[in-house]
Amino acid sequence: METITPITIPDGAEASVSLLDKDKLLKSIFHISTFLTAPSKVDEILSKILDETVDTIGFDRGIIRLFDETKRYLETKVVKNYPPEEAQKAFSLAIDVYENDCISAKVTKTGQPITIADAATDPRMTETDRVLANIDDRGALFCAPLKIGDEVIGSIVAWRREGTRIYPEEIDLFLTFANQMSIIIYNMTLFETNAEKIRQLIILQEAVSSMNSNYVLDYRIHDIMIESALRITHAQKALFCFHDMLKGRYIVKDGEAISQDKEIYEQKMGYGVIRQAIADKTVALKSPSTREGLFAGHPVEIAIPFCTVNKFEGALYIAKVSGSYSQDQVHVLDILVKNAITAYDNAIMQAMLYLEAKTLKTEVKKLKEREDILLGFHNILGQSKKMLDLFHVIEDVAGHNTNILIQGESGTGKELTARAIHRQSNRSSKPFVEVNCAAIPGTLLESELFGYEQGAFTDARKRKIGLLEYANGGTMLLDEIGDMSVHLQAKFLRVLEDGYIRRLGGNEEIPVDIRFVFATNKDLNRMVAQGSFREDLYYRISVVPILIPPLRERVDDIILLARYYVEEFNKKFMKKVKGFDKDAEQILKNYHWPGNVRELKNIIERIMILHDVGDVIVPENLPAEIRVNQGLVKDSLDDILTRLSENGLKYESLIEKILNDTKKKVLVRALDLSMGRKTKAATLLGISRYKFMREQKKINGFIEFGNKLLPSGLPQGKRANEK
Repeated sequence: METITPITIPDGAEASVSLLDKDKLLKSIFHISTFLTAPSKVDEILSKILDETVDTIGFDRGIIRLFDETKRYLETKVVKNYPPEEAQKAFSLAIDVYENDCISAKVTKTGQPITIADAATDPRMTETDRVLANIDDRGALFCAPLKIGDEVIGSIVAWRREGTRIYPEEIDLFLTFANQMSIIIYNMTLFETNAEKIRQLIILQEAVSSMNSNYVLDYRIHDIMIESALRITHAQKALFCFHDMLKGRYIVKDGEAISQDKEIYEQKMGYGVIRQAIADKTVALKSPSTREGLFAGHPVEIAIPFCTVNKFEGALYIAKVSGSYSQDQVHVLDILVKNAITAYDNAIMQAMLYLEAKTLKTEVKKLKEREDILLGFHNILGQSKKMLDLFHVIEDVAGHNTNILIQGESGTGKELTARAIHRQSNRSSKPFVEVNCAAIPGTLLESELFGYEQGAFTDARKRKIGLLEYANGGTMLLDEIGDMSVHLQAKFLRVLEDGYIRRLGGNEEIPVDIRFVFATNKDLNRMVAQGSFREDLYYRISVVPILIPPLRERVDDIILLARYYVEEFNKKFMKKVKGFDKDAEQILKNYHWPGNVRELKNIIERIMILHDVGDVIVPENLPAEIRVNQGLVKDSLDDILTRLSENGLKYESLIEKILNDTKKKVLVRALDLSMGRKTKAATLLGISRYKFMREQKKINGFIEFGNKLLPSGLPQGKRANEK
């Protein structure tokens, strides 16, 4: 211990008396010992100790400084009787015991106390001391080390405005007091340090969990990292600089503000510790000093690199007013930022996977839409509004066991609709049985439907199971129900009403559970009125009527269907036709299609077989019956005469062409009005059905030969002469 001798007070100084009241000092030592068990924070205990110390020894002001983890910097923990501005300065400055020449630095390096009786004359007082203590020409100072054994943990300094003699006995008593304070401070610091480590780890755990649960690539990860770093370090300011190299994006987050300006980013990146952290790829600390930091009044700085190779670079910057960053804090911050990097990288991958999944989902949706367009609903092709409405109707009725009547012209797809209803229903795993009533004679149709017993009629050598019995549990399509004989209609009505069948020649009532779908291209209402179809049966089979539109009413589907059949016959005939040119497509759209989809399919097959088609199908590849109503017929007679007069014309050919075009328009209109029924169309025109059909054949028989239209019935020699 430094030997202290009484110092003579200069003239004019107050006479000194003993500063210490021994009894009061002993009471204070006992009082502060109770702080060991007091549930308080270190700063609160230090404040109480300093209050007790200053009051006990009778000084005016005091300050306690403790070493940081580096054992190099003395940080102000508490002050007593400091004006606000001086207190702020004391907390903002840390004493470097190896660089700063001052009393506190000497005491903590030597472990010996120092007393100054007269600051004005004592040579040990430095300019730094005068700045720290705000002492100009006089005053007394006492600085004692805070020690645990031989380890110095800090210092306590007390000042008095007037010069004062301090005796050795008083120094010994005060050192005893300081030793007692050291034990309390050490124990409380140790306890609080462990508690602080636990607090930091909890914050880290919460942050990592939150960041890893964030699968959206946004600013949330940055926010969690900044907020958690401030909580870990008890800092007041934070800044995050980020450069996404892959996207060429720049981000600077400063509290609530955010900027994507490259110039601002480069400006912040050029700042001391931030630049150092990114350049060295390691944590960078700026030693506390009087020099201002990036944020005014916050000189205690740290920067942690936020970098991955060839992806992004940046740094997390933290600043606070005073203190330092412990090794535990630095370690936890480093872990926090590394986890943020991983979370951000994962978020990028998640975003990429999400986009890829979204793209795949979109592609799947497009493929599904394309499949729906190409294959429609259970192999029914169509995307027009009428067909989409039909698909919805099928979905609605498929789940019920009600009878369905499908009506539509020949070739519209009545059978496909029936099969779609079956596939969509809960009977899809059971048989689907199709019976064409028009293709089987009446007597034979009855035995086919109901079956027969052995000996029921001639050649009935053994029992046969009928189609109704075979279809039990499934769906039966009775196509062309209008052609069923009246006798069989009555027997079939009994099946619908009772749910039983009886084989021909048998007596056994056999229960059947069948979903019936009926189809026809006839006008059953008219047949009921004429008496050729039973009215009661009509009402039983038409519980849910479905009308399939003809192809001419779904023009949007014509090219779709045509392209589909081109692909089908490409595979069948090993060709590579890509489709139709615009003129050919327009011709297909303008055609009436009396045979509907079946006619379209047959025509495409004919084109693919008979023509050496190139990459695309052009109008010249289309059959004459398709093209006969195209081109000239769309123009007025004056237009025709004008165009033909320029190229020359033949009277007979022109008149015949105009006549046939007119006839075709009339016949097509009649078919439209009669919903494709030729008998009714003939009635509307006042001619017989056979004449109507003959007129159709005449018109469809015209073919294109060279650039002239000639009847197909002309002999080959005549055609050659015409050419």
